[in-house]
Amino acid sequence: MKYFEDACKDLGLPLFVLPPTKPTYNGKIERSNRGFREEFYEELSENSIVGARHELMNFLRKYNSYRPHASLHGSTPLGYISKYSSGNHFCLTSI
Repeated sequence: MKYFEDACKDLGLPLFVLPPTKPTYNGKIERSNRGFREEFYEELSENSIVGARHELMNFLRKYNSYRPHASLHGSTPLGYISKYSSGNHFCLTSI
């Protein structure tokens, strides 16, 4: 963590470190982490980096383009962004 903190300091980036075991301070991230754990990591079948990267790209495509999210009123993240982007264009790049 020290190297990360030093890099943030060198780049002039503010860093907010939350206390451990306090998921209520960061609920949305904790929920996102739970989703990844349940829907991606537990289902991961590949043992290679290349295979895992391929599975991750497929998962992210499904997660962002096809899977409805309750917090977005049943919309997908990409659908939500396009609805509220006011003509801005977004681009997803591969990992």
